[in-house]
Amino acid sequence: MVIDVLQHVPFEDLAAIKDWGKSRGHGFRVHHLYEKAVLPEAKDISLLIILGGPMSANDTDHWIEDERTLIRQLIDLQKPIFGICLGAQQIAKAVGATVFQGEQKEVGWHPIQTVTTLFPFVPEKMTVFHWHGEQFTLPDGATRLFGNEVCENQGFMFRDNVMGLQFHFETTRESMEKLIMHDKDYLDDGVFVQSEEVMKAAELPAENVDVLNQLLDHLVHTSCEAV
Repeated sequence: MVIDVLQHVPFEDLAAIKDWGKSRGHGFRVHHLYEKAVLPEAKDISLLIILGGPMSANDTDHWIEDERTLIRQLIDLQKPIFGICLGAQQIAKAVGATVFQGEQKEVGWHPIQTVTTLFPFVPEKMTVFHWHGEQFTLPDGATRLFGNEVCENQGFMFRDNVMGLQFHFETTRESMEKLIMHDKDYLDDGVFVQSEEVMKAAELPAENVDVLNQLLDHLVHTSCEAV
């Protein structure tokens, strides 16, 4: 399968998702929106991955609404979508939810709790990488997947083939260091904002990639069923 990817900035890329694709024999067609790339046509997409970025889903740039239009078209066509951070916020807003500024930024390695039995392979508690201040309300009809004390809605499943995650299962040491390097000004003394030193000293949980791989396998399976 060739998977389409919307990449918003150079320093937030596929990271561990690239390894998943290689191990499964999938290819990627990456659309570098920061280079004014044209959005793909919904009819040509089998599975869409929408990555993160420092911009807001509430910004008024025309491409942000164009991206949400593409999301809605894919949902109408029953095609799978996987959104990360900004990507998840874009999906949520595309289907009528609200994106808002949370009371606290959440940056670094923080725990989440699984709040559904939809995916039995997902542990009850995990430590994952975060880099966000905005959050989303749960879309009508969606199943909440994860949450924690900072952000009630850390992830959702809409229908059976559209998933949005506020955090970053895909994080590798390289992708984390690139994000810190290019977006260091985002760090402050917030209660849930870790220092560069703390983030870099953390052990990356191997289970995160295992769960990510199985979630992506699920979306590929739904894509094959839709054909």
